[in-house]
Amino acid sequence: MASITERITSKGKAYIVTYYNLSGLRKSKTIYGSYADAQSWADALEERKQGRKRKAEAGDHFHTPVKMMLSTAIKDYKHSVSVHKAKATQKIETWVFKTFEDSVDDIALSSINLKLMEWYVADRINVHKIDLSSLGIQIRTLKAFFNHQIKYGLMEKNPAKGLKLPKPPKKKIRFLSQDEIEKFLSKVDNPDYHDLFMTYLNTGARHIELLPGSFTWDDVDLKGRRLQLTGKGSSGYVPMNKIVYKILKRRKKSGLEYPFPMDYNYLYKKFKKYMIAAGIEDATLHDLRKTFGSLLIAQKVDVFRVSKLLRHSSVTVTESHYLSILDRDLESTVQRLEKVFKPKKKKATS
Repeated sequence: MASITERITSKGKAYIVTYYNLSGLRKSKTIYGSYADAQSWADALEERKQGRKRKAEAGDHFHTPVKMMLSTAIKDYKHSVSVHKAKATQKIETWVFKTFEDSVDDIALSSINLKLMEWYVADRINVHKIDLSSLGIQIRTLKAFFNHQIKYGLMEKNPAKGLKLPKPPKKKIRFLSQDEIEKFLSKVDNPDYHDLFMTYLNTGARHIELLPGSFTWDDVDLKGRRLQLTGKGSSGYVPMNKIVYKILKRRKKSGLEYPFPMDYNYLYKKFKKYMIAAGIEDATLHDLRKTFGSLLIAQKVDVFRVSKLLRHSSVTVTESHYLSILDRDLESTVQRLEKVFKPKKKKATS
């Protein structure tokens, strides 16, 4: 059985879990959190050890996947799967895998079970105070990783299956008003960034979809007046209006290597600077995409067309984003019936 001792470190109070693995090697794991967190980790460890013992005792009659260590599986996954994904996605996956490895150590894939995953979720929430939306991204990434291991017979089942996560509070959908758009653009003193922000507002592109790595001149069809945008694992065409057409035609003539050769991190800092200068609070770069949709709906474009232009997975997603605008539009639409049923004035008789 593992032993647990309390220790004060430079990071604060910690618990050292000391144990022996199946090879008889003495090892330890540092848990930052409560004693209950350390005990939960130790219990999960003991359960994995007992499971491996039972499999060993069952001999050839018990199916055991090929043993592979977590670190090796992650390296293979990055070389065979992640390499085909967008750079932004690769960056997120690298962060998720590093966080997971740092928490559970380099253990065998077969040792990862639901109890360990439950401990991991509790550790992320209670100790590291991670945002629930970020935690959701982590778990979805790990689920996809585990499914890949199952596909090649390296795991028997997905240890994250059945894992229950707290529901994050619904975020208020934010889009800029006409007045805010004018104030914001008036503060953009760099013509390159002005072109980029105008293109976001007139195409509904996600922030990475117009930046190098996702967007090149091959994605710009000036003759057909359309753009090919790639993001979230899918690609689709979006038509250009006159504003976007003039911007991209001018930028291509200037000889730029990419339509918008900006770095995302620096772009985000510039965006925040301009928003602060305009006196606009709680706005993000992604809100420019949402603003595109709200402007279309305000111009009476039906939600089905808006959904197609935004390349949402379903119309339901679009409706959930713009419910308040759609509700207001429904009210004004119903009022139009008053003209239909308005009593006709009787002609005066002589």
